[in-house]
Amino acid sequence: MRKLSIATSVLNAKMTSKATRFAIDYEQRNVPAKIVGATKKWPAMPTKSNGGWTFDNLVERFGNVAWRFSDVHGEMLTLQTYNKYISTVEGQTDDSPLAIYDAEFCDEDSPTSVLLSEYEVPTCFSPDLFDLAIPSGDTDSDDDDEDARPPYRWILIGPERSGTGLHVDPLWTNAWVTVLQGLKRWLLFPPCTPHEEIGMIDGQPQISSSIWFRDYYDKVMSPDWPKEWRPVEVLQHPGETVFVPNGWPHLVLNLKLTVAVTHNYASEFGPFERMWREVATDKPQFAKRWYAGMLLHRPDLAERVWVYHSKAVVDKEEWALEYGGIV
Repeated sequence: MRKLSIATSVLNAKMTSKATRFAIDYEQRNVPAKIVGATKKWPAMPTKSNGGWTFDNLVERFGNVAWRFSDVHGEMLTLQTYNKYISTVEGQTDDSPLAIYDAEFCDEDSPTSVLLSEYEVPTCFSPDLFDLAIPSGDTDSDDDDEDARPPYRWILIGPERSGTGLHVDPLWTNAWVTVLQGLKRWLLFPPCTPHEEIGMIDGQPQISSSIWFRDYYDKVMSPDWPKEWRPVEVLQHPGETVFVPNGWPHLVLNLKLTVAVTHNYASEFGPFERMWREVATDKPQFAKRWYAGMLLHRPDLAERVWVYHSKAVVDKEEWALEYGGIV
């Protein structure tokens, strides 16, 4: 295998305790980073004195609990059953074995909600602007799904060869991913990279990460590949956190049985107005709660939304007309 390079930046968590520094250096510049040292106080981080979130410990603690494999369908398996699956021939030879992507593991009514107290968002990241949204009960929405905040945190568990195919995170959010056990291989492409050149073709199924590395990796690492499209390549070990900037197509391949936690978050240091447009289009009821929260707690951001949205209405942009005016 070709030797992997490290991401654009490797930071020490103690050196990035001020969110403004990280926001200016990385969120505002919109470049990837690898962060080390953010998990030192996490009970989730396996140590000699603390079991942490190893797969075996999670099976022992939550083996009878059903876990989700997607946000868009209802398939669930207990960890005990999943453990048996990854031990089968299918689980050990499939090009894209099943992996757990559970966005509800920290819900209040979940038997695994205790896990929320076993890690924390690294302090180097700017505050999540979606936290500004007022409680859903304070709006006139009759649609709980439309009113709800989009899924934003997941526990990720998968065997060797599992992973996430090439995609761009939704709503112009940033993301961070921390590995607790295992090993992840990443490629992150600059936003200017044409999607069709890297296998992201509208209307066609997502290519699994193991197949993508087999069919596309040599192409994008060739000397003939344009410099401005050259990807950032990362090998992520336990205790390391990868920062994924908004708009960057990326894919991840698990090289070992891996346990990780990830969050998406909305940063004011990115394309804030573009983010508003995306939320107003895809989640209009949540957008109303979000804007109401900005009026209460961040009137400076509410002013930016009002100016941008009002101009779009005057210009008769379809998305703004469908949403309606800002009041």
